[in-house]
Order: sequence, then structure tokens, then C-alpha cells
Amino acid sequence: MNKEEFNKLNFLDKIDYINTRLRKGQTVIRIREDIGIGEKALQKEIKANGYKYSSKEKQYISTTETTTKSTTANISTIVVDSNTVVGSENTIVVPKQQQQILGYLENNFEILQEFIEKYKSTTKSTTNYISINLIDDKHLNPKPKSIRINEFVYQDWQQFCENKHYSKQDLISMALKEYMEKYK
Repeated sequence: MNKEEFNKLNFLDKIDYINTRLRKGQTVIRIREDIGIGEKALQKEIKANGYKYSSKEKQYISTTETTTKSTTANISTIVVDSNTVVGSENTIVVPKQQQQILGYLENNFEILQEFIEKYKSTTKSTTNYISINLIDDKHLNPKPKSIRINEFVYQDWQQFCENKHYSKQDLISMALKEYMEKYK
């Protein structure tokens, strides 16, 4: 099998192919060289999909075969199987593909949390959180500027600013910055 054919396979087929050749006595190095793929690329894909090399078994195995989880519901154990989902009152069997997805999510949990928090802070549905992201120009002694503003908007602005813990200067600057970024 060449590199193109190997890359067209889905991940589980790649693992099956490699494990079959390992069972025939070939080494991982020899298999990689025959296919024409690099060590780091292969290892990265294997790790990202929740697998590792077991020197004891001389096979690539899943790193999350069984996960135990206690909840207040009647589910106490999650058991991973290859292709079926079977449930009883206390056991759920999860297919390998879903197990790989869960492993990937687990490995990238902190990054996903950061994305979600950043998304929450920038959406309009979360009005309680204001993110002031300005270049500090206090050392430049900012000059006062005069602008004309609609009277009703100004009254609403005054009320809005009374309840906030930010300076009016920072709020106006951030509002103008966000408006300019949105309508570039």
C-alpha cells in the first residue's frame, strides 16, 4: 500500500492495516517506510484518535477502552465496544468511533473551554459581561474630545454608565472600536 492509498483510509482501517502487519511480525518502522509516511505524522494521528502502541501486545490499542462514571441516574458504567450500542439500566456500550470523539474532546477540553468563554463574552446574549480590550494610552495624556449626540441616546447612555464599573472614556472607546471592526 502506498501513502495515497493509506491516507484515503478512515482511521480505524489504518489501525487495522497496521495491526495486521504487526501480527505478521513486521515492525512499525518497517510498515511506515513501506507506506512512505513519517513517524511524527503517524504518531500525531494515532494519539489524536485515542490510540497508543502497546509494546506488551505489539499492537495499537485504544487508550480509553473503559470509562467508569457514577451519576445520580441509574447509569454507573460506560463500556466501550467496537460497533454496537447496547444499553441496560446500569451499562451503556459506546462504539469505537464515538469513543475516539470523546477522547479527542477530552484531550482538547481546555482549548474548547477557552473558545466557549470567548464566544460567550462576545455574543449579544451575554450583556452582563463587557470586555474592554484597548491599547493603554494613559501615558499619552488623552485629549478631551467633543461630540454631538442625540439627546435621547445621551440620556440612555448616562443611565447605562451609572450601573457599570468602567469609565465612560473606556466604554465609548470600546464601543467605537467594536463598531469600526464590525463595519470595516
